[in-house]
Amino acid sequence: MPNMMDYQEQNMNWKATFLVIISVLFVCFVVFGILSYNRGLEKHALETDVEIEKEVLGQTIQEVKDATLFIAEHPLIQEWQISPKLVDNHDILIVLNTLKYMLNAFNVYIMDINGNVMVCTPPCHYALTGKNLNFRPYFQESIKGHGFVYPALSITDQERGLYFNSPIHEKGNGKPVGVVVITLSLDRFDKILKNYTGGTISGIISPEGIIFSSTEKSWLFMSTEPLTAKEREYIRATRQFADEPLEPLGVSISDSRVKYNDESYLLVKDNIAIPGWQVFSLRKTTEIHPVPPFLMSGILLIIFVISYIILATVYKKEKKHPKEKNNG
Repeated sequence: MPNMMDYQEQNMNWKATFLVIISVLFVCFVVFGILSYNRGLEKHALETDVEIEKEVLGQTIQEVKDATLFIAEHPLIQEWQISPKLVDNHDILIVLNTLKYMLNAFNVYIMDINGNVMVCTPPCHYALTGKNLNFRPYFQESIKGHGFVYPALSITDQERGLYFNSPIHEKGNGKPVGVVVITLSLDRFDKILKNYTGGTISGIISPEGIIFSSTEKSWLFMSTEPLTAKEREYIRATRQFADEPLEPLGVSISDSRVKYNDESYLLVKDNIAIPGWQVFSLRKTTEIHPVPPFLMSGILLIIFVISYIILATVYKKEKKHPKEKNNG
């Protein structure tokens, strides 16, 4: 009889132990499940912000693209065909100025086949008219017959801008004879990022990882990825970012989670309507454990099931033992 009582007491202890284990695991499972759900909501909210930013930026970009085509096909431009007299044509300047103010653009100008600025809207017409900008990639692409959007830092006034351009085609054979350029200040894009980000760090990065627009001003012209010698040489040759040193930021905008100043951030980024360029947003988040919540929840569920099976086995043995004793 004492053996029987010891056996039952032992089984009861096992049962109590496993009940405690299962209870703890269940609580952990619920907690991590809640964390997973909250993390999902957090990421979804950030993805929504980025999607809105992308759409607004895309609308602005398309609007200015359409304007460059309008100028390139304007009857006055077609009539003059980039004549040297273009610089003196008052009617053409009125067209360019009208579009400049309608778009809230920084500059509107026309270049000839050699890359010389023939006419430019005030007040920068004195600084740009007569200058040769044939080294700029946007001119080189457009004179081949391709429209182009080129983010760059101006070498004349050190202003960040987007250079929208379209080729002006010769009547008849369609050969490019010039290029129309509209410059949009990046301040406008900075405001878009600021208006559609709820306390996040947002920005626009180049294909090489250079931050060209950001709600965090200290990040401007910083490199998020190590630049190769070839990339630095190309950027220097095109003077895309003028003489900025392009120092490393120390933060890689590549993983879904980013460490910055000993704090954890969620990262979401997406392509914008400029090939190779992306918009990104970073939002502070908690990091209770290194394992992703969904994975941790799965592990806890497996442990919970295994513990339940073991408990059920012990319980069956406990019920079976008295029967065996009675039969003996």
